[in-house]
Amino acid sequence: MATETGVATETISDLQLTSALAEYIQTVSENDKKQAQTELAKFSRWVGMDRMVSTLAPPEIGEYSDIVSARGTAPGATERLAAVKLFLAYLKKNGLIETGLAQHLRVRKGRSTGAKKTTAETRVVQLTKQGHTELVKRLEEYRGGRQHLAEEIHRAAQDKDVRENAPLEAAREAQGLLMSKIAEAEATLRAAVIIDESGKKSANQIIRLGSNITLQDPATGKSMACQIVEANEANPLNSKISNVSPVGAAVIGKAVGDQVTVSTPRGEQTYVIVKTR
Repeated sequence: MATETGVATETISDLQLTSALAEYIQTVSENDKKQAQTELAKFSRWVGMDRMVSTLAPPEIGEYSDIVSARGTAPGATERLAAVKLFLAYLKKNGLIETGLAQHLRVRKGRSTGAKKTTAETRVVQLTKQGHTELVKRLEEYRGGRQHLAEEIHRAAQDKDVRENAPLEAAREAQGLLMSKIAEAEATLRAAVIIDESGKKSANQIIRLGSNITLQDPATGKSMACQIVEANEANPLNSKISNVSPVGAAVIGKAVGDQVTVSTPRGEQTYVIVKTR
């Protein structure tokens, strides 16, 4: 946008996060400025310092809230988030963003310490070493896509008629989906335990998660090799069978020489476990 003097100035939608932070810090009292600068620096690094404020979205604000508060278990989380919440409220109050984001920044309540924990936070996800590596790589790809979507939202937001701005809505929906994938991948990695595939086996060759097995159809003599993995690592095209699939559930706990019967859409199918490693 150009002023009457011809000097270019930033429009509201063009305002970078770093510029908004600099303006906001000037409004903070000297007593609170140090803590505000510390917490806002962490927040800006997490969402991306070169982001435009118009591209900030509720899903990522909620995710940041979860990370800082550790779902209600992190000490001092309320005070830490307060500085960021005030900044987001400042953006909304001054018309720098259209959606109120401060409401999405809150400490998630955890369960009482005396209660038995059965939540996803205490779960254990067993992954093969390869599966763990692939998930880490996928998470990095997801994180790398945030900036691209932010730029798409920024470009779409240039159209002031947001009521019928289909590209903007599509970009925001894609951003929300991406943030969900990031959160899911991070949660899985936090709970992940890499399966020992060193070759150490029990005497009776019991099949477990991570086992590579060969099944044979006694009627036809045809064999099938596969690895038993957790559901979130399953990939039939790569011969990775989920432990909750009909075949996977049937062979877990069995050993070489055992016969299993599996219910399939074509009826019951019998296999003999001929090899495991």
